[in-house]
Amino acid sequence: MPGLPQIKAHASLGALSSADNDALVVVYSEYAGFSSLQSAGIAQIIDAAQPFAKVDKEFGKSVVLVPAATVGGGRLVLSPMGSLDDDTDDVRKIADAVKAGVVRAIEAGARRAAVFVAHGPPSSTADQTADADYSRWVEVALLAALDASYVTLVVREHREAAAGGDKVLEKLDSIDFAVADGSASASELARAVQRATAIETGRRLAMDMGYGDAQRMTPYNCAQTIQSAVEGVAGISYEEIKDLDVIKREYPLLYNSARASFSEPSTWPCVVKLEYRSPAPSEVKEHLYLVGKGVTYDTGGITLKIGAAMRGMSRDKLGACGVAGFVLATGLIQDRGVDLSCILAFERNSIGPNALLPDEVVVSRAGVRVLINDTDAEGRLVMTDPVAECKERIVAARARGDAKPAAIYTAATLTGHVIRAYGWYGATVANGPARRGGFDRRLAVSGLAYGDPFENSIMRREDFSLVASKTDREDVYQSNAHPSTQTDRGHQYPAAFIIRASGLDKHSLSAGPGTAIPFVHVDIAGSAEDGVEPGLGLCAITGSPVATFAGAFWTN
Repeated sequence: MPGLPQIKAHASLGALSSADNDALVVVYSEYAGFSSLQSAGIAQIIDAAQPFAKVDKEFGKSVVLVPAATVGGGRLVLSPMGSLDDDTDDVRKIADAVKAGVVRAIEAGARRAAVFVAHGPPSSTADQTADADYSRWVEVALLAALDASYVTLVVREHREAAAGGDKVLEKLDSIDFAVADGSASASELARAVQRATAIETGRRLAMDMGYGDAQRMTPYNCAQTIQSAVEGVAGISYEEIKDLDVIKREYPLLYNSARASFSEPSTWPCVVKLEYRSPAPSEVKEHLYLVGKGVTYDTGGITLKIGAAMRGMSRDKLGACGVAGFVLATGLIQDRGVDLSCILAFERNSIGPNALLPDEVVVSRAGVRVLINDTDAEGRLVMTDPVAECKERIVAARARGDAKPAAIYTAATLTGHVIRAYGWYGATVANGPARRGGFDRRLAVSGLAYGDPFENSIMRREDFSLVASKTDREDVYQSNAHPSTQTDRGHQYPAAFIIRASGLDKHSLSAGPGTAIPFVHVDIAGSAEDGVEPGLGLCAITGSPVATFAGAFWTN
């Protein structure tokens, strides 16, 4: 992975030097309000823009580049974000304006952009709407600028391989970031830069893998990419399991889901385990167990996806990619208050003579008999046995007297239903202990602050009733035989299956405080992509939920 652009943060516009930059991006609420500001440097910007404002009544209402001899490179980009105090306004308006402005500067030829946010968000929560949180706005703005500079792995590799091609591996060399006087202190800005660079590095690992197609990012290649990224990062250990006999014994649902891929060794499944340990064990407040779905291509198996339904299924691994990115970011920030144990299950859900079949009964790691109804519902299969392993580890730790709070999270692009229900947003589905402890709400609060809002869904008795066996031939139904988009509660009931098939149902609220284990299923099928299709191409990848997890779990 190439390094990020050099970032410097300044507590005022006057601290910027035009000699260091070749474009200035000014982000503001309304142009009229900006043009009335009186502080060092703003008058020169207004003077440069005034000739254009005089002849265009719409000037300043959309992103525009004007020549200005007083700014670096002569490029002045004005990027309005609009109001921040209406019913549905949130920090994403700042991110959108910063990114749009930086993209325009890059298009104009800039490589050393400066960004000045002239109008900060409301400083008091009393002035914010009920569903807005601007506490991380500086980090969000920095992440937006970095996102504009990112070049995907597949493009970087193409440029490096192309004879005489443009080998630019990053769109910007540097970013100077300035805020209005009094918006943030120097120490706050320094801390925001540190957090944002760690988060962005994690997001880029997730996106590098996510943009890779099924041949570029096979299960083994995903594992190698992760290993290379975390190698040498303090506190992170890496382990991979490739032996099919071991996978069959330890992760039987993954093994059987992947059977059709065994005819080609390059598509064999593997399991990646990542551990992060705090540099200050006495300060650890919780131990998190994270499971990621890493289906590198999903044909649907024997329950074949038809029509256009297979399009984009090289991205069915984004849950595992996001978890890996979060672990990397945590290692880079060296968070002192959390320990992480992560299991990433990579497979290709192929079709062939040895494929898993509907009507099969497969026994999970927890000894639960699972009736297969739909091989296209493979995501819950590949995550269930890792969840069971996490449960076993928590029980063992408690038996040793380890009293640290522990919880299990799954992250997956699991269902189309979540997009039908909420659009391009992620959703959390929590069990009773997690709901009582506010674990799902914790992600919603963090997602709001980082511009990655999550909806909190609730499991109901119908979810468990749907998967409950009605005969003595199995213990639980994997799914029904219809797509999730055609199923009531299509993104909620898979969490009930995971709980039942992993044995987590023995650790519900009724088990009591010493036995109950919080569990949150995070469906990122909506939030992992931006929902904007570029013609016949695929949507952009967002890196969700790396930033949301960082905001929810980091303590320093």
